[in-house]
Amino acid sequence: MAPVTVAVGEAKAGETAPRRKLAQKDGAVERPYDSKATNLVEFLDEVVHRNSSRPAMGWRDLLEVHTETKKVTKFVDGKETKVDKDWTFYEYSKYNYITYKQLGETVRHIAAGLVAAGLEPNQKDKLHLFAGTSKKWLQSFLAASHISLPVVTAYDTLGESGLTHSLVQTESNAVFTDNTLLSQLIRPLQKATSVKYIIHSEPIDEGDKRLGGKFYKDAVAAKEKLLEVRPDLKFFSFDEIIELGKETPLSSKISPKSDDTACIMYTSGSTGDPKGVVITHANIIAAVGGVSSNVGRKDVKPHDRIIAFLPLAHIFELVFEFSALWWGGTLGYANVKTLTEASCKNCQSDLQEFKPTIMVGVAAVWESVRKGVLAKVRALPALTQKIFWAAYKAKTTFSSYHIPGASIFDIIFKKIKAATGGELRIIMNGGSPISKDTQVFISTLIAPMLIGYGLTETCAQTTICEVDHFEYDVAGTLTGAVTAKLVDVADAGYYAKHNQGEILLSGKSIVKEYYKNEKETAEAFTEDGWFRTGDIGEWTANGNLRVIDRKKNLVKTLNGEYIALEKLESVYRSNPVVLNLCAYADQSKVKPIAIVLPNEQALKSLLIDERIYSKDELSSKELSHLCEEKKVADAVQKSLAATGKSQGLKGIEIIQAVVLLDDEWTPQNGFVTSAQKLQRKKILESCKEKVEAAYDRS
Repeated sequence: MAPVTVAVGEAKAGETAPRRKLAQKDGAVERPYDSKATNLVEFLDEVVHRNSSRPAMGWRDLLEVHTETKKVTKFVDGKETKVDKDWTFYEYSKYNYITYKQLGETVRHIAAGLVAAGLEPNQKDKLHLFAGTSKKWLQSFLAASHISLPVVTAYDTLGESGLTHSLVQTESNAVFTDNTLLSQLIRPLQKATSVKYIIHSEPIDEGDKRLGGKFYKDAVAAKEKLLEVRPDLKFFSFDEIIELGKETPLSSKISPKSDDTACIMYTSGSTGDPKGVVITHANIIAAVGGVSSNVGRKDVKPHDRIIAFLPLAHIFELVFEFSALWWGGTLGYANVKTLTEASCKNCQSDLQEFKPTIMVGVAAVWESVRKGVLAKVRALPALTQKIFWAAYKAKTTFSSYHIPGASIFDIIFKKIKAATGGELRIIMNGGSPISKDTQVFISTLIAPMLIGYGLTETCAQTTICEVDHFEYDVAGTLTGAVTAKLVDVADAGYYAKHNQGEILLSGKSIVKEYYKNEKETAEAFTEDGWFRTGDIGEWTANGNLRVIDRKKNLVKTLNGEYIALEKLESVYRSNPVVLNLCAYADQSKVKPIAIVLPNEQALKSLLIDERIYSKDELSSKELSHLCEEKKVADAVQKSLAATGKSQGLKGIEIIQAVVLLDDEWTPQNGFVTSAQKLQRKKILESCKEKVEAAYDRS
């Protein structure tokens, strides 16, 4: 296979030679190949000029929220208890659209409205975005950039202490938020006294009858409480800011410098206060340049429909959406709860309504898709199942050996593809590792899954698998924006002489500092400009990068060997029984255990197959009962062990015991971040006694 990267310097002791993408061997890119932009204002001008009449953004209006309450059984303090559980369903409109020309006009109106409301441009004031992903979020970001107003971003699920920290540390002056999040500002704004303006996403209108008027009443109550504790606050709806801008246009054009701060992005750290990553206009433009070097206009075209649902407060989604604007495609905003039809009422799912051709997601999304497909296949008649698996095996064989004609089997998979809108051409995974089994499964049934790898500090840049160099089990090709090298991690047995080590990166897309945090900055960035990622990488024979471990998630077990928790999780999550999974390794033990949220239907199927229970016996058993039974946990452990062995895990990586839980892990309850990363400490604390008991009995 032809090389995709090339050495661009000499190897030093304990390091590999720095490498760069072959096409950029003479220098890393600083912007997209057809752009002259030095800031985000010029970037947007180019995008609007090139795509003027094409649809830029699509969105759905929330018409109503429906709730249903049912009784479920839970074990509370070891006792069986009946509790109420609410199921929520959402009713949305069809998609509405605006063109690129209208987008440019709207951004200018918002920018002027922000100034008219009282915000000072040119790096003086700051706008805090505390809201879910939407067209209004990105439009607000673009508008702030238009007047060189630094944006501060925080997940809408960051939690009160993290939100307060980000507001206070940056001395933010205004907050854009969703109406449903207004109440979460009450306590933080008692400390964040620099905030003078609140911009809420929708009008607070007594004519809003959704959920029996609850949306309106809650917003009114939150606003009253905010004014009670902070009577100096001024409130504007998003629409009012636009109207202000129409009435009072900007008196002169503001041109940000390339090294002006565009964004201070707060990541949801698992311990301590979140860190603010300082991202400049130049960083974002170079990041889009890096994406364009691996996924260019030949891959994504102006007629493509690009679905957007991951949190925009995460760098992966932010750079993806800026790249979508550069491609000239149509961004279709969606909600993770209504991507599929499970939580929809009186409307189609976002995927079926928008019919995307391009989609990026995180591992949790793709694992959910895979398990949903497997559940439907299992419900088919035996003969149909055999046809399905024969077609699947044939297509994977054709693809593996590059035999033409693999697409002839797609007729068998047509209904499965229809669930995602039926028109996906390219999909991508980022944010966390995914198992090879899941990548192969999704690529075979739906569309090729490209793998990407990056961090907030690198503006999502490191690697993206190229369509023309598609392969499994690698993080992909370096983007054209970065130079990379690997450095010895001797404690864990990774050495540059074996083409392994910690990944260090440099380039225009790499940030230079954490906001007001010299200690963390000094630890993460070398004096000569390299960023220490904390991830362990390996160069493949053709120069692709494989991410094999994470330094902070490496645990030394009793026998002195290291195991990588994230690697184990990516493998074991591919097991059909697993809805979500957290690997844990006690340093006084030899092997890890798994804390598992089971997929109820798949778990019951396993128990029937293993002859632990009959179908009739299971009909009277709720999930909460099953999670308490040792023989059920043992069956899951046996199934996970088979998954680990089939995917090449070695002896000490095979799960020793299992703890089963029937509670969800959501951003709302704090067990995962908005980007679906596990909050390990909180998960472990929630079931510490069960973990100790599982180790003891195994």
